[in-house]
Amino acid sequence: MKYFTCVLFFILLLFSIGVANAGTAIVLSPDGGHSNQNQINDALKNGNAYLNAGIYEIDGPIYIYPDRKLTLDPNAIIRVWKGSSQFFTGRTGLINCVGVPKNIEISGGEIDGNCDELPSNYHSNDQDPHDCERAIFLIGSSNDYGENIYIHDIKIYDTFSDGMHVRFSTRVKIENVFESNCQHEGIYFCVVLDGLIYNCEIAGITSDNIRIENSKRIKVDKCLLYSYTGDHNNGAYKGGEAGIQIGDQGRSFGVGSDKPVHTSDIEVCNTIFANNGRTAVALDIAGKEPSDNVYFHHNQFIGAEELETMGISVEGFDFDNMPSKEMSETIFSSIFDILDIELSETGNVTQGEITPEESWQNGGKYTDAYIYLAGYEGEITIGNEKYIPESPDKCAIVYTNTKNLASKPDGQTSTLKLSTGKNNTLECKLTVKTTYRVRTNKTVTVGGKTIKNPIKEYKNKSETVVFTKTFDAPKQFPAVKAPKVYVTYYNGSHAIVEIPDVPGIVKTDISINRSSAREYRLIGEVGTAVNGFRSTRFDKVSTWKYSGSQMSMSQSGLYIKEPFDIDQLHISVTTPYKKMEVTDIEYVVIEDESSKFLNVGLLTLIVLCLTYGRAIYKIIIMVVGKYL
Repeated sequence: MKYFTCVLFFILLLFSIGVANAGTAIVLSPDGGHSNQNQINDALKNGNAYLNAGIYEIDGPIYIYPDRKLTLDPNAIIRVWKGSSQFFTGRTGLINCVGVPKNIEISGGEIDGNCDELPSNYHSNDQDPHDCERAIFLIGSSNDYGENIYIHDIKIYDTFSDGMHVRFSTRVKIENVFESNCQHEGIYFCVVLDGLIYNCEIAGITSDNIRIENSKRIKVDKCLLYSYTGDHNNGAYKGGEAGIQIGDQGRSFGVGSDKPVHTSDIEVCNTIFANNGRTAVALDIAGKEPSDNVYFHHNQFIGAEELETMGISVEGFDFDNMPSKEMSETIFSSIFDILDIELSETGNVTQGEITPEESWQNGGKYTDAYIYLAGYEGEITIGNEKYIPESPDKCAIVYTNTKNLASKPDGQTSTLKLSTGKNNTLECKLTVKTTYRVRTNKTVTVGGKTIKNPIKEYKNKSETVVFTKTFDAPKQFPAVKAPKVYVTYYNGSHAIVEIPDVPGIVKTDISINRSSAREYRLIGEVGTAVNGFRSTRFDKVSTWKYSGSQMSMSQSGLYIKEPFDIDQLHISVTTPYKKMEVTDIEYVVIEDESSKFLNVGLLTLIVLCLTYGRAIYKIIIMVVGKYL
């Protein structure tokens, strides 16, 4: 019995060490006080930390070590205690790294700087305005770079300074981050090599949403950058924010220094810049050597005037108080509502009153008519190309009118025939029958004399005239089939969903359990021509919206957390004219190699212990016996 107990103890001891190395987390809950950083720091000293739902008030900094993960439940909030001292000055933020930040992951939940509840002078350290209270502050050094930093699926708001600040680091990935009212930079990269800022929503005030200085090989992709106006900014320059600032570092308030890296190889794409403050893009404004190879493409710029036209009143957000997280969420929702409005998802818009252009033609002796093409039902524009849902003769909106010019008009009937001609033209044929009356005999003969007929007699006459007109027509929208979708399930971990980019798809909808995701690939605006005809113009984008916490976007595709069940996965695609369910799914399951290794290793360990258990038992007794 002693032998078996000792062997079992040895197995469990090795197994517990293996699990810790494999990345298990110490699970915490709020302690009810305002110094929760202590329990978080204690956990991070010994391993990874997971914060259950709740509010973790802190009155001091949190320190994460290299090779650590800090994970928050989606409903966990780290909040600065309103009675806190100004602990977040200089190179101390709310979350910092002990030593050089390497192999660090921070994700989930919220970080609330709570700056509106703190003394306003806390924003500054003697000489540097808004240099205090960075939310996440990770710094390497010029001779020892941080590396492999991953921050994702987190909300950061109400801080006096940067939402996140990363310096002297390589391989940095920021993904699915929401920021509001971070009163210096939203995301600040300084001497960062190989970085990605992906699918982030940043509502900035007084300073840049994203700032990239002295960095190389950085990509900003699929972000939404909104700039607030407002006076309650704790002394920061009103309207000073740019959507993004790129270039080598200059001097601001006497602060700044030359850096060992020159800004180069920067790509900004698929990003929406809305209601910009100082400017949408500030490039090389410090007057240093111009950046090399900065590439902007497939971005969308929406100014204040355009936002008001679309239905958001910019003046309505000139706050007496700073923008709250809820206000930012509302404005993002409003922007998406405008960019994703119901009418923009379809080409089948409701037509209002249309005023035809009356270009009259004369035919025959007494017939005038016009033929006016207003447009086509379901007409859309994608890029520079117009499309209609079917042949021109079936969806054309054509107006006609006729006039009877006879002195004694009797009536007029018309028939319009539409057909599709060569080269996809619309052929219009208007046949008009005009009837009128003419006097028959103006005189009569009475007693051999010709006299004026006292009775006016008339007879009916008619003429038939054919008016024709030919119009060029848009292309017919190509037939779109539901695409084949590829799903890879990493057993026990997550699934990746890849939906090919098939032209003509407006949106994709994915749902599983109680979570859903929607990607807009085409976003349209319904416009009205001078004559009142309405059509939809679509622009290519890739914009995601999520509901629930199970889905997020990754570079590999749509990321779905456990629990995953392929039978619960539903996918549909929508074109401007119809919705289709996806049924062709290629499903691949990949076993989690780490758990397989652990299982095999544990089995091997058990076999070894059972085989050599007596020898192990004797060794343990000998070692332990010396101290008994």
